[in-house]
Amino acid sequence: ITLSPKAIAIAVAVLFVGITATKYFTRWLERRVLSETHLDKGVQNSLRAVTGYTGYSLAAAFALTAAGLDFSSLALVFGALGVGIGLGLQSVTNNFVSGLILLAERPIRVGDWVVTNAGEGIVKKINVRSTEIETFDNCSIIVPNSNLINNAVSNWTHRDSVGRFFVSITFNHK
Repeated sequence: ITLSPKAIAIAVAVLFVGITATKYFTRWLERRVLSETHLDKGVQNSLRAVTGYTGYSLAAAFALTAAGLDFSSLALVFGALGVGIGLGLQSVTNNFVSGLILLAERPIRVGDWVVTNAGEGIVKKINVRSTEIETFDNCSIIVPNSNLINNAVSNWTHRDSVGRFFVSITFNHK
């Protein structure tokens, strides 16, 4: 690979244009398209996240191509490197895939009242790697997505927004 200042400048420019275009497109998608639909907020967040990740990945690929990187000659190297990284980052990969499953399958959504091994609270944000749950004590619990896929999760508001709770009252008889 031969890199020149011109090739690096073109790659940086392509990356900047790609990132800017992705930001504008996701903002337009959110304001003009998603806000007009009657889709659930969780679906809107999922579409916005997938659009952003796709745009950033394409911008990086185009920037590397503009820099003169030939992907066909590096396929074998990236394959071997991918296996090594995959084994080394198995937990991260597991959480990433679990996050994609959560975003697509939607067993839990933003705003749901859930009970997990880590605690109980309202789902505030579902990221690709982890999910943020805010407890009723105003404490944030960051749960790896693989825990939400592999372990039992009680979702009090999965079917509808009505939930209930019990308050134990004891009486002293003297």
